[in-house]
Amino acid sequence: MNRRLELLEAKMSVLENETKRQPVLFYAIIKQSDFTLNKHSTVVFETVIINEGGHYNNNDGIFVAPRDGIYMFSWTICTVNANYIITELVVEEQVISSTGEREVDVGAFSSASMTAFCRMNKDEHAWIRTTGYNTVNYIYSVAQHPRTSFLGLLID
Repeated sequence: MNRRLELLEAKMSVLENETKRQPVLFYAIIKQSDFTLNKHSTVVFETVIINEGGHYNNNDGIFVAPRDGIYMFSWTICTVNANYIITELVVEEQVISSTGEREVDVGAFSSASMTAFCRMNKDEHAWIRTTGYNTVNYIYSVAQHPRTSFLGLLID
């Protein structure tokens, strides 16, 4: 009985180590042509290009950390004409960083990007949302040339 228990514990240890080594990486884009979001609205990047580990949900736009660690997130948001789009990376209701564009020239496309690092605990949530700056946030990303994207990966 003790021998079987030792074997089970050894196998569990191997499985835990394999889980820790699995990559955590996602990259998703918005293919819709254009839409507006209100203040503090989650931006949903609906088209997943890669989602190693399956921790990004393209239905609600939220990434869930599979384990404690340092994560890197990067996102690009595009707008057009005289519109606003200002977004922020949020982890468990704490704003980590923000970026955006306002007062874009008529007829011009404008993108804003940001890269941020943060420590996350297992099962914490991260997402991109609009800020409280403007009541109407306009996103422009056309299907043949998507300009709006979100990526995240576990660094350590």
